[in-house]
Amino acid sequence: MWQCNTLFGFSGMGIPHAWGWIVHLLFWAALIGFVIWAFKRITRQGSGPSSMGGEAASILDSRFARGELTAEEYRQARQTLGNR
Repeated sequence: MWQCNTLFGFSGMGIPHAWGWIVHLLFWAALIGFVIWAFKRITRQGSGPSSMGGEAASILDSRFARGELTAEEYRQARQTLGNR
């Protein structure tokens, strides 16, 4: 039986060489996937409708400041944006 003697300390555990490569590929795929997910999560923070930091909230604030919206309309629109 083949053994993968250099893969993550599996030496002597009887893991066939083919399974060792599968484990190796799954590890790297998971690591790369996690890095991509973390990067997207970090760069997405502070923007978009969920954080109210987007362009829609800014337009809404401007319209309220100019008097185009009543306080009730403004509150309702902010709540609608926040629930997206």
